[in-house]
Amino acid sequence: MPPSIKNTLQRCKTDFMDAFEQVENDSFEWLAENRRRVDWRLLGLVALACFVLSFLEYFGGSGKYTTLQAPLSLFVDNANERIIYTFRTGEYARLARLMYWSGCTFVGYMLIPALYVKFVMGERLRDMGLSLKGALKHWWIYVGLFLIVLPFVYLMSLTDSFQNTYPFYKLAGRSPAEFVVWELTYALQFMSLEFFFRGVLLHATKKRFGIYSVLLSVIPYCMIHFGKPLPETLGAVFAGIALGVLSLYTRSIWLGVAIHVSVAVAMDVFALLARGEFHLF
Repeated sequence: MPPSIKNTLQRCKTDFMDAFEQVENDSFEWLAENRRRVDWRLLGLVALACFVLSFLEYFGGSGKYTTLQAPLSLFVDNANERIIYTFRTGEYARLARLMYWSGCTFVGYMLIPALYVKFVMGERLRDMGLSLKGALKHWWIYVGLFLIVLPFVYLMSLTDSFQNTYPFYKLAGRSPAEFVVWELTYALQFMSLEFFFRGVLLHATKKRFGIYSVLLSVIPYCMIHFGKPLPETLGAVFAGIALGVLSLYTRSIWLGVAIHVSVAVAMDVFALLARGEFHLF
């Protein structure tokens, strides 16, 4: 290995260890000062996480769009007919259902937690991973991780289970407009997901649990992948740990968002190519 690369890797290792040591030191100091005090904000965060996960499980799925009927009927006539056309019989019904799902993830994973952090915890949102400062400095990590993951994504795209699952919007390759709208819809839910799991759940608990907050956030993250292909569910454990460590190191979720969105777009493109349905030009 060339000395320059070896020195760079050694500096990166040192920077990583220094960052995690600082997290642990901050946790020890916080515990020393608050050991005899009940952290009601943390208890509230646990309750909030249970509410958010339950809300998305029972009301946030793409097939739960009928939830809109009651509130919509207060403002428009024939609400039921409009909902049926938009989400069931219309030309873009499948896309509409997925947009409903993405919108629910934004409300559940981002809007509600952001309000809790801001007005109940009294914390700054940028301290929950929304700062761009640390992410831009470490852009090369994103490139390296993406290049490592990309070959595995391609190999998975050759399997029937993968091709039967992705993209979620089966007509994404029909036109450039539909592909772009779908990928933007998809990206919104990834941004919201990263804010919840690698932002709030991680940075709001690191003072209490130190670097082990990464492991705590991985458990629900793995569980939301139940029902997907087994390799993806297992991969979510390792991805959750890697993205959590990256968020702690950079103090930002944006590298995780970039990696998640890039891999997701690659998955969709590879699946469409494998089925011969990538007709954008």
